[in-house]
Amino acid sequence: MKLINDFFTVTEIDDSQEDLKFKIRMNPAHPIYQVHFPGNPITPGVCLVQMAEEILENRYQRRLMLQTAVNIKFKMPIGPEDCPWFVFNKVEFSDEVLSVRISIEADGKQYAKMSLRYNIAE
Repeated sequence: MKLINDFFTVTEIDDSQEDLKFKIRMNPAHPIYQVHFPGNPITPGVCLVQMAEEILENRYQRRLMLQTAVNIKFKMPIGPEDCPWFVFNKVEFSDEVLSVRISIEADGKQYAKMSLRYNIAE
């Protein structure tokens, strides 16, 4: 199930510097927030990983398959009303692999960080 343009949308892109930045707006009415958790909705960590993949797939127009997720740290919960930036740094392509470090942040706070490695599917 794709999350982009349903669970979340990209509202702004900043690629003017070395890092790629994508500002995200969540859909508070999405069914995921009705069950995770009722009365205190929080964006599931697995959704954050999937969101990163879909942003990268759209950016590079390649189909990606998560190979390895290392050093994932969820520091603060992200609610449906938050509009964080997905900051992609250290994006490296080698052979059929894409490696990237991601920080999810807003207003000087870091919500999560992760290092992900994808196989590039043709």
